Amino acid sequence: MQASVVICTRDRAAVVGRAIDGALAEARAAGGEVLVVDNGSTDGTATLLAALAARHAPVLRVTREPEVGLSAARNRGLAEMRGAVAAFLDDDAVPRPGWLAALCAPFRDPRVACAGGRILLRFQTPPPAWLTPALHPALSAYDLGDAPRTVRYGEANYPYGANVAFRRDAARACGGFSTRVGLRGDLQLQHEETDLCYRLERGGGEVRYAPAAVVDHLISPDRLTPAWFLARHARGGESAAIFILRNRGVLRALWRVRWLYARDLLARPYTPRDPVDAARLVRECRRREALGYLAGLARALPRLRTLRHDALLPAASGA
Repeated sequence: MQASVVICTRDRAAVVGRAIDGALAEARAAGGEVLVVDNGSTDGTATLLAALAARHAPVLRVTREPEVGLSAARNRGLAEMRGAVAAFLDDDAVPRPGWLAALCAPFRDPRVACAGGRILLRFQTPPPAWLTPALHPALSAYDLGDAPRTVRYGEANYPYGANVAFRRDAARACGGFSTRVGLRGDLQLQHEETDLCYRLERGGGEVRYAPAAVVDHLISPDRLTPAWFLARHARGGESAAIFILRNRGVLRALWRVRWLYARDLLARPYTPRDPVDAARLVRECRRREALGYLAGLARALPRLRTLRHDALLPAASGA
């Protein structure tokens, strides 16, 4: 099944070339294409992409999405791709050999609407001692084990955006990625792909985990600070509030405060100082996530009707 590897990027000229090189090798091996979406870059990204497109045409194409936001850029990819499967790869992720074929394999089953694979962390500098595995998911680490499986909401996390594929027609039919959620410029919200996975599953499509589809996620040194992790968890909580309100309603959103976050909200605050206490940092990250969730509820509730508008569109099955 022909696939389009879609890489969305903005002002990342220093790193996107490695992702493109890996994607090109995979596309040539699997008979696919690579589509790079420049999301309004202002650095040297456009010049770099033009040179690469001239060198690697027709396998590599470049398009531009002026509306800033990862969901808008991904929707541009869905609109202009030529393959039957959209394999999304982050601009700081490098696929391992066989990645694309393994990621596309689940789509031989017509019920499958989405598939995702492992995301392994590749640190560009040695990680600090306080960075324990409990914090790795904040860096997009994703590994559900060695066995393929169906991923259902509430049983395990849906695949992460650094390494996820969607059946093009199914994603388009239920409205694509919502621009009401997710990363937009300096607003570091999350859950774009989670929101789409949920709508697809609700409509009868299946989400599969493909363990042989592996990418290395490059971790830059600027992320390896306690402040970065605290902010990341706070935004994660805010994003979760928007997702739950959109897709599950007010009562579910409020119940989550008691069911998931009550203990974290009662935790004693911790301000990290050298030497950083790893266990206390994890607890503080969870507390910040809980506080972010409450803040997200407060901001999102007044615009609930707007938030839920496209979430209530008919979802498509994988067929």
